[in-house]
Amino acid sequence: MPGSEMDTIEDRLVFKRYPKEAEVTSSQDPGKKADLKNPAIRLYGRRFYKDQTPVEYLSEFLMVFASPKTEDGEGVFQFNLYLDQVSEPCYWPENRIALKLFTFFPTSKLETRHQIHRSEYLNAIDILKSKIIGSQEQKDEAVRLIQSLFSGFVGVAKDRTWVTCTFLPAAAGLLSREVTWQHPYAIKEKHGPITDWDTASKYFDSNTRNFLGRGGELLYLQLASLFSRPISPSLGRVLERDEYEHLAEITLQDRRKRLESALKFILEDAVAQLDQLSSFIETTLDHYETDKIKKPSYLAWVPVATETEAFLFASEMLNICESRLSSLEKLDLIRTLCLIQVMRSLCFQARRIDKIASNTVGFVGHYAWIVADPELAPGEPGRRLAEESYSEIEAILFRALRSPLLYVNGKPLKERDLSNGDDNCFRMFRKFGKEIGMVIPRNGRGQRFVLNAQLVRLLVASLLRPGERVRLSDFYQRAFSHFGLALGGEPMVIAREWSAHGAQSDEKHYSADISTDWIEETLQQGGFLIELSDAVSIVHNPDGNSGGG
Repeated sequence: MPGSEMDTIEDRLVFKRYPKEAEVTSSQDPGKKADLKNPAIRLYGRRFYKDQTPVEYLSEFLMVFASPKTEDGEGVFQFNLYLDQVSEPCYWPENRIALKLFTFFPTSKLETRHQIHRSEYLNAIDILKSKIIGSQEQKDEAVRLIQSLFSGFVGVAKDRTWVTCTFLPAAAGLLSREVTWQHPYAIKEKHGPITDWDTASKYFDSNTRNFLGRGGELLYLQLASLFSRPISPSLGRVLERDEYEHLAEITLQDRRKRLESALKFILEDAVAQLDQLSSFIETTLDHYETDKIKKPSYLAWVPVATETEAFLFASEMLNICESRLSSLEKLDLIRTLCLIQVMRSLCFQARRIDKIASNTVGFVGHYAWIVADPELAPGEPGRRLAEESYSEIEAILFRALRSPLLYVNGKPLKERDLSNGDDNCFRMFRKFGKEIGMVIPRNGRGQRFVLNAQLVRLLVASLLRPGERVRLSDFYQRAFSHFGLALGGEPMVIAREWSAHGAQSDEKHYSADISTDWIEETLQQGGFLIELSDAVSIVHNPDGNSGGG
């Protein structure tokens, strides 16, 4: 068991859980017992999930944030679990079944449409038309327009039953828990004959995690853990370092309040009309609610040690939220940031138990992602460094799950359990990296870290406050101190040394001479770079605060 082999306070915190009441097993969720065998869950929390889509990571994160954390409705739009009121941390999300029936049924998977669904969909349309004033043609047109509007906010729908489809989380009224239709049981009428909506309701299940697999919940718990107490001595020492002094201007609780306010503005105030329409449909069709008594959704746990990467995550998200970008642009950036946070969390926590790799100067995560120009030919020095860096990261993630600290009763884990862990560790790192364009190629050999224009835009929006300007060298340092991204300058020297486990001075010079023109060109094309002279360039975030949120 963890403990005897750890030599620092930070090491001993690797397996400490938040909330502290979180147990290995639970009467509400017996599946937790099986999680003991999955080393990825034991190391990273319950759980990052490879098969959860990027939209659903964001949607689940925002759903927990926006939902009540108590049965009487407390805790909406908060990073607070109210642990003194419940035996287990939970939240009360909405089902949105009526809205999903109205929006997704016409284009949903044919094989899983039950005849009751079809008849009730037609009935729902008639009920909505009866609430609209005007001629029959005007009512028909109004319903078509409303359906078209909501269809424009489809997040994930392909090859799914209508009730398992997901909206883009553009408003609080579009956030919903996962509900599945037990089609095999319904066909056999295992729970009794289906004659109407009430009897069909027995075949809806709100306790599965097939699509909303807890990844977004875990990101929420990272922030809830961070904000649940004052800055720890460990995090305090990080913020005292020169490379993190730009984060010390806002207190932890001010950061929390501003982030809560900004996220609430995006989800509620910025798109109030969408929320009003959603509420109209849900209220009009409230008899389609399958749970007569609203059910809580139980949260799991996250390692307390993740407070450092959670602090970086909160800081970056706040910069995005307080910009003057549109709400949809902000959500798009936050969606990508969520995936990068997963990738960063995997590396941070792996390095806490993997002692083979060396530490890095200028970055508390003690790893490096060396990025290269995507257009570099095979064999080019920059491309080779990016390939070596990627291989080293995968090796660390692979080794971490096989650490003796994760042995059960002193015995190594079985290969089947290790494979399950790898799915949600280095294989997930690879998948998410490719989805956001940070790892290429999609298929084949020579996998490496790169940056595209969208990722460069995200770096500017998340690392610089709205309207802030910094030297290009300082921008490179921030990218490294937040994400471990080595773009050029001194961070590239440090990253090359780390990747080579202590490069010689001539190798350091060689890595420093690798061209960064492609990064500067991408920044310039995005309107983020100001060249004052041949020697001095300024990176600026032009998206100054407009006052919203």
